[in-house]
Amino acid sequence: MVDQFCFYPESKTLEVETQDPLLASLPQGGNEIDSNSIFGQTVPFILDLGAGEGSFALAYALQNSGGYVLAIEKKISRVRKIVRKAKNLNLKNLKVLHFYWELFLKDYCKSSAVDEIHILFPDPWPKRRHHNRRTLNFQSIESISRVLKPKGLCRLVTDNQDYFLAVTKLFNLSADFELITPKKNYPESLFEQRFKKMGIPYFQALWEKKAAKGCP
Repeated sequence: MVDQFCFYPESKTLEVETQDPLLASLPQGGNEIDSNSIFGQTVPFILDLGAGEGSFALAYALQNSGGYVLAIEKKISRVRKIVRKAKNLNLKNLKVLHFYWELFLKDYCKSSAVDEIHILFPDPWPKRRHHNRRTLNFQSIESISRVLKPKGLCRLVTDNQDYFLAVTKLFNLSADFELITPKKNYPESLFEQRFKKMGIPYFQALWEKKAAKGCP
């Protein structure tokens, strides 16, 4: 039986334990995932991209019972940790995908299917020679625009100012997004809690996908 909190892919590029009873497959054909295919109903669909140990995803699902969170994480040890915590909290509105989030957005997620995207403290690859390894780039922002619903939200939090400015520039260059002020407080991730305690500054921004012309 596939665990209700996990939705694993088959991938030649990820080392997964194929004997794990929680292992499941992404559907073939691409561009097929939405809240109904994951949760069995059409509900507000929230993505936590690069969920880490899951502190934000778990807290947000607990606080926001009407929102259904898909935590996407590439490290199997972190996936198991999120699953274990979700079970302890008896969460019904959270699942975990063991996959690369860039490929999920590009190849598997339906267009205009997602209400919110949260990207918290991604690896900034600070050295210039490593900038091409950054996950937030022109192509991934195009994918974010495609999968978000009109008026859908994308939030970034990072402690690296250079990375923050670079990503902000990319969003500004896109005609699809508008920088807005958050209307609510979001739960703090583990990194956010640590940086706040240590007095280390971090930067955050929230973008809204513009509605198509002629739509309210």
